[in-house]
Amino acid sequence: MSKDDESQVFFPPRRRGLIFHLLLGFVLLAGSVGCLILAFNQPQEGRFVLLLLGSVVLFAPLPWVFYRGYALMNAFYRLERDGLRLRWGLRAEDIPLPEIEWVRPANELGFNLPLPPLIAPGAVLGSRQVAELGTVEFMASETGGLLLVAARQRVYAISPQDGRAFNRAFQRMIELGSLTPLPPYSAQPAAFARRVWDNRPARWFLIAGLILTVLLLIVVALAIPSHPSVSLGFDAQGQPLPPVPGEQLLLLPVLGMLIYLVNLLGGIYFYRRESDRPVAFLLWIASAFTPLLLLIAAGVILLG
Repeated sequence: MSKDDESQVFFPPRRRGLIFHLLLGFVLLAGSVGCLILAFNQPQEGRFVLLLLGSVVLFAPLPWVFYRGYALMNAFYRLERDGLRLRWGLRAEDIPLPEIEWVRPANELGFNLPLPPLIAPGAVLGSRQVAELGTVEFMASETGGLLLVAARQRVYAISPQDGRAFNRAFQRMIELGSLTPLPPYSAQPAAFARRVWDNRPARWFLIAGLILTVLLLIVVALAIPSHPSVSLGFDAQGQPLPPVPGEQLLLLPVLGMLIYLVNLLGGIYFYRRESDRPVAFLLWIASAFTPLLLLIAAGVILLG
């Protein structure tokens, strides 16, 4: 019997969570872009700043929302003769079969299992300390039908679509016995971020991009009081555009911050695979050069 025949993959319920995250992401993105467009066309200074702030606030949680949707789409529980593999986004856990002490539904505990904070459809994630169980880590998409997998270090709360089939498969693996147990493996998103930070070129590009973005914000903030109105470009005939309130220069650092964040997260996504790392470095290089170009643009506008 091959190893493929001795393994079974279970997926968490996805539909409700994916719909929730797609709708939430669309609403936040549409709101952020809408506020930015309104701010750009807003003649009153006070409203411009408020709309710009609203655009940033609505954009800020977007990476978190899209990451959780991506993690749900790629989540699975692979039960093998030699152990259990849990995958949820950048979180990964391999548990050797001999270290799994028991598997049982959460509703058979005899008490209500406390849930982690900030849960949402498709994202029941986090850890809780439970007096009767110790550390319980949730890697689930729904609160109903939770299964608990007790290992030596902690208990994992998962949500396979068919909990009974998972239990049957687990009993079958126990009966077969483990020939070569999986080596224990654990990967945390924070540990992955440290790997990126430990790469010297990546670290320097990210630091340079952050410093230049902050410098752009400082330059624009200091220039606004002495420039009550500015022209932000030229028309098709090469003539300066009509002047607008100086506060609209804040669009440059806001644009720089958004681009920096997108490049940072995009680079982290591509850095996971060795073959895609050149793309990650291109994005991080862009995160350093974009604020530099925006600084030059701010200088041209202010001196023009």
